[in-house]
Amino acid sequence: MKKTVYLALGLSLAILAACGGGKDKAADSAAAGVTFTVALDTDITSLDPGLCWDWDSNQVGAQITEGLLTFDTEGNLAPLLAKSWSQPDDLTYVYEVRDNVTFSDGSPMTMEDVLFTFNRSRDPEGGSYFSDFFADVESIEATGPWQLTIKLSQPSAVFKFIPAIAAGWIFSKDYYEKHPDDFGTAMGGVLGTGPFVYESWINGQEVTLTKNTGYWDKEKLAANIVDRLVFKVIEDDTTRVLAIRNGEVDYSQLLPPDMIGDVESDPNVTVNHCDSYFMDFLAMNTQRPPFDDVNARRAVAHALNIPELFTAIIKNAGIPGTALPFGPALYGADAQKWRDYLNAAEPLYNLDRAKQYLSQSSYPNGFNFTLFVSTNSLYQQMALYIQEALKQVNINVEIQRMSLEEVSAYQMGEYWDGNGKRDYEALIGIWGADYPDLNGNLEFMYVSSQAGESGANAAAFVNPRVDELIAEQRTTLDPEKRFAVQTRLIDIITGEAPYLILNYELGHGALSKKYTNLTVTSAGLLWALPIQSVRKAD
Repeated sequence: MKKTVYLALGLSLAILAACGGGKDKAADSAAAGVTFTVALDTDITSLDPGLCWDWDSNQVGAQITEGLLTFDTEGNLAPLLAKSWSQPDDLTYVYEVRDNVTFSDGSPMTMEDVLFTFNRSRDPEGGSYFSDFFADVESIEATGPWQLTIKLSQPSAVFKFIPAIAAGWIFSKDYYEKHPDDFGTAMGGVLGTGPFVYESWINGQEVTLTKNTGYWDKEKLAANIVDRLVFKVIEDDTTRVLAIRNGEVDYSQLLPPDMIGDVESDPNVTVNHCDSYFMDFLAMNTQRPPFDDVNARRAVAHALNIPELFTAIIKNAGIPGTALPFGPALYGADAQKWRDYLNAAEPLYNLDRAKQYLSQSSYPNGFNFTLFVSTNSLYQQMALYIQEALKQVNINVEIQRMSLEEVSAYQMGEYWDGNGKRDYEALIGIWGADYPDLNGNLEFMYVSSQAGESGANAAAFVNPRVDELIAEQRTTLDPEKRFAVQTRLIDIITGEAPYLILNYELGHGALSKKYTNLTVTSAGLLWALPIQSVRKAD
């Protein structure tokens, strides 16, 4: 999942959401109730669950629609629209769907809605971004009045997570079919089972939701104090910090590193921290000069002193990047093994080796390249550091600044040159796994198919052996064997250097002291810990 504009997973918020029977009724309730405001760093792209591929859209969409499963605050799967689930064998998943769930307009959720949602996500031509998540699925069937059975064609170490992410968020089939041209837009909205109801979306400014007063989970409904939920778009870092400090917003996860200390010292704000699934990277386009030359990429990778970058710029905002394309939050049960792997590896920074690789490249006397970067203050500082550091090996960097949305569009392959290549030489990007498994980074950042149109392979990296190993680790269930495959994979991609990992982000959640019970989690999404759990402070 891209934190900027999608990806497929984030931080959690928990204000118990109550659902209503319609916009007018919900709006009347909100007029006299609690309005809770959340800061976003950019506008959402869609309310359609099948298009909620970015971090900001996920925050909003998951308040309106829900999955059969969800994640708890520790990243473990938990029941939601399914009251239970089981895996009787390596290829079969069975979900016992609740029979008492209603959409926010009062109409019942049926198995037809569940099947329609999953089949639409699975279909590459269905209008969803998530068909890749269903690559191992052989069939999706109702095997009882309220039972859904999914059969795989081969084992998968990660499919179990899919019913908990946007690819599995259930929406009304009838509503979808009645809104063929505006489903998920500001005009059409979406009809889901979630604790909040869509009210309005003013592009570039804010999205407003109201309490679903007919929410099916009556215990959560009774606990929810929030009547009106507003997501306010504040792109400028400094303005966003001022908004949380002066009470304009009640919650913000997106704190610029150089201002975290100021927010922590504010007596009106509580700040929480944790590891996150997100990481920042330098992507070098392997399909265009100069980075179609592996030695040019290696020269850059060995010339950048990531620990120094942290000391000078990132400080307490993250963890220094390593050879691993995933941070500690995704180590899982193999945490000690990954630490041992890193301890045994040679440090990437080695200026002599950088010069050696440059001499072996097509550019022995150095080269120039243009680096795309968003106006985010942290990324600006990273770009300036890269520019200065590479001068010592005669690599000259021209920094081209643009909006967060523009960088995200380039990162996802939306712009092409006249030769059918991604139209950039390098960019600073961000990615976060959609679920608590490192495959959420590997499969989308490195698989050849993702190098094409609308793919997350920002380095346009193509390597058939890497493709084979990614598929093998995804379909290997034995933990020991899977780890062995993954280490072979990491060895290859480290040598090929399509990316340089700059920073494993730490999650920061700033909450107004008017409220309690809302803390940041590794996923970084407001639904892992529902907004529903927010309480007024004593």
